[in-house]
Amino acid sequence: MKETSQRPVTARQLAALILLKWEAFSPTRRPALARVAEDFFSARAYCPERDRAFIQEIIFGVVRWLRLLDWHIDSHLISPKKRLSRQVRVHLRIGAFQILFLDRVPCSAAVNEAVRGVKLAGHAWASGLVNVVLRRLAERRDTLGLEAARSCDDRGIEVAERLAIETSHPSWMVRMWIERYGFKGAQTICRANNIQAPLTIRVNTLVIERDEVLKSLAGHGIDASPGQYAPEAIMIRGYRGSPARIPGFRQGWFQVQDEAAQLVSYCLAPRPQELILDACAGPGGKTTHIAQLIGDQGVVEATDRNRARLRLLEENQKRLGIKCISIIPYESLQARPSKLKGRYHHILVDAPCSGLGVIRRHPDIKWRLNQSSLSGLASKQGSLLSTLAPLVRPGGTMVYATCSLEPEETTEVVERFLSSHPGWEIVGANELLPGPASKLVSKKGFFVHLPCPDGPDGFFAAVLHSTQLPIHR
Repeated sequence: MKETSQRPVTARQLAALILLKWEAFSPTRRPALARVAEDFFSARAYCPERDRAFIQEIIFGVVRWLRLLDWHIDSHLISPKKRLSRQVRVHLRIGAFQILFLDRVPCSAAVNEAVRGVKLAGHAWASGLVNVVLRRLAERRDTLGLEAARSCDDRGIEVAERLAIETSHPSWMVRMWIERYGFKGAQTICRANNIQAPLTIRVNTLVIERDEVLKSLAGHGIDASPGQYAPEAIMIRGYRGSPARIPGFRQGWFQVQDEAAQLVSYCLAPRPQELILDACAGPGGKTTHIAQLIGDQGVVEATDRNRARLRLLEENQKRLGIKCISIIPYESLQARPSKLKGRYHHILVDAPCSGLGVIRRHPDIKWRLNQSSLSGLASKQGSLLSTLAPLVRPGGTMVYATCSLEPEETTEVVERFLSSHPGWEIVGANELLPGPASKLVSKKGFFVHLPCPDGPDGFFAAVLHSTQLPIHR
């Protein structure tokens, strides 16, 4: 599909282009959908804010419901075994998503735009097929759930597979969760993954109080309320624009950050004048929060393998008016571990992980992982802990965190570390978390939050304490 003056490109056609770019990669090598979209928008001279919001709603919605959409599309093909081209299927998916999940879009518009899309993509032969399939879906959309259930019964599809289809998850993932949490637990997680997460922000209390931000948001007609657990958290519902357009963003009043991620910084229990390392800083959500918790008094060193993320951290640090963060190149940290031995009071290891706890924000995660991915990640996570442990001062702490709840990446990593590193012990996170959050601690003392329909992301954190006697300096 080419963008020309003779062929004006609509928001739906741009969404198709982004989805095709994302799908062109092999599943295990696909970049994040958000990154593909951002690169696409950056390459274009201009895209109106309204169009951009609609495009993102489409692409994330299609990927979130990918399996279910294909199930319904294939069930309504005249020749179910007919192999569709990627271009035809992507327009069918976009049309089906609008028909099934976007009440504000007229079905006729979804059908007509999909037909137009395949024609402009050079597949005019498929326009009749697309028209028929989508019109069938539109006519039956109120009864599709019952039809799908009957179809599953007729085909003898077992319970786990049915849940995987209905909630649009890979079968291996659903079976794994049923084994770990039971059918109802797995069902809750799957359903929570398909509910669009609210926008959550963390108030920068270095410059303003939460109540003041809440009043400002209310004055601008934005639906906002305090978070459930973190003292600086605000949940915003129904907002469809860029967070950068929210009043107070450019003045450094807040940082976009999920509430579970905010609680991880509390597990570190940082204090003013301490020297702290954020070893996997990313764009700096937790880094800037740590700086905030120590009143911008001390030193927070931050590093990350991804230099682009460190540039974002610099931007956020400047916008929030924080002075105590020092960004160090990852190569520098690797090159001189012996010189850094015992340097830090605290180290945060927000380890690279599967991200299975944040699927609702990044639905593409479901389709680029397999079960063997978990063991590969666990090996890297354990190695990271072992490398960083000597850098903690005697008597200091290291917090290991992941946005995954899978034992391979959480409890098993911690248990292996403890078994091979005498002189370390677990500290109960309930002693460190703010009041209401103390109930999110497991019997073993880990901070654990499972994905749920109206709450923070799925997260895990373990507080590891060096039991060696502290050296007074």
